[in-house]
Amino acid sequence: MAPYPKGQIESAKGARELCGKKRASLVTVFFVCLAAARGGGAAAAGGSRDDWKKLRKPFDLEAHLTHSLADAPLSSGERAEIARTLDDETLHDSFTDQQRQEERKAVMGARVGSIGLADDGSEQVLVQGPALLCGATGNCPLRIFIRRSGKLQLALEGGGGVLIVRDTSSHGFRDVVTGWHMSAFEEALAVYRWNGAKYEQVDCYNAKFDLNDDGKAPVITDCEKP
Repeated sequence: MAPYPKGQIESAKGARELCGKKRASLVTVFFVCLAAARGGGAAAAGGSRDDWKKLRKPFDLEAHLTHSLADAPLSSGERAEIARTLDDETLHDSFTDQQRQEERKAVMGARVGSIGLADDGSEQVLVQGPALLCGATGNCPLRIFIRRSGKLQLALEGGGGVLIVRDTSSHGFRDVVTGWHMSAFEEALAVYRWNGAKYEQVDCYNAKFDLNDDGKAPVITDCEKP
């Protein structure tokens, strides 16, 4: 079953070519280059490769990302920590010195919400964007922060248009999967597992659907290495 309508296409080949350039497109640099650099994962390490079954009913980002960074219920320190993380070199270099106010506005416009991944019932902070780095098909930077010793800590840095929370867990936190829309018929899926200190990517694979056969399972392949 193809998860996205025809016409919503971001070229996987083109994205890989951009990764080799000094300054990649803001839309592709965040996740596609990251996944390509990490290369294909191992199915044994990442578990089953059937996350494509949940592409139509993933974690509801729209329902959970209810605030901007500017108005999210965070302490001033937490807000500042997220802002520092978002305003990385890629984003900073996209603005001139005369545009620092616009840069600040872009950072503070990132969407913020909560997500419950811990077995103890605590909630983590989910951040999408900034919008400047999002693509036309909904691919955006996605980050998850945890609270530890009274401070926010970046636990996951990925991206895509889909977030899937698996039923499996490790060291007290659920496994998660991000899905990047590579084209109308192909999804790049990155699997993350908690290692006791942060989420690390343990698998990366592509699910390529047959648009002429909605009932057919996708072809699964490893993510390509650069």
